[in-house]
Amino acid sequence: MHILAFGDSLTEGYYNHGTQFHPYAIKLQQLLLQNGYSVKLEQRGESGELVTRSMVNRLPALLRESEARGVKYGWVIILGGINDLGWHKEPAEVWAGLRQMYEAVGRHGAQALALTCMETAYQLGDEKRVELNNLIRTAPAEFPHVKLLDLEKALPFPRDKSDPAAVAEWDDGLHLSPAGYDHMGALIYGALSAHLGPEARG
Repeated sequence: MHILAFGDSLTEGYYNHGTQFHPYAIKLQQLLLQNGYSVKLEQRGESGELVTRSMVNRLPALLRESEARGVKYGWVIILGGINDLGWHKEPAEVWAGLRQMYEAVGRHGAQALALTCMETAYQLGDEKRVELNNLIRTAPAEFPHVKLLDLEKALPFPRDKSDPAAVAEWDDGLHLSPAGYDHMGALIYGALSAHLGPEARG
């Protein structure tokens, strides 16, 4: 089975001001292999990318390209939207783009794992992030091929600093550290493995 990890800097694994990268796909691939899944994982994160500006076009193009190579993804993991909010895009506009991406995955014949946007250290604009996440949470009801990982709830920003391990998982208030990306990969593995059938095992 082929899996595509698609998104922005949080998929690419950006940390240390973008001088280093540690994608969550590293831990996800490791866990899949350790647990007997025969999976090829492809990571296609682009730092700074917006859903509304380019992701909405890049994903369908990647799917068409894979089909031309004779590759069909079984799953596409989609995380995006936080950059759009930073550029003052409205949640409804971002949601419209995400819906187009989910539809493209459906046309490809794959399942999608939709991730909500994580909290950040910057509380300005939190209301719009909450609004967007509430829209993302409706995706499985609208699209039968979409499952949800509520990353906002699963990997909260440690505002009170009382848990040193949780604090160590964050890099700059927006991006994660390598430990944080590994945690993210483990969370995604947990969400995916609940839906992977025996055909995904080697």
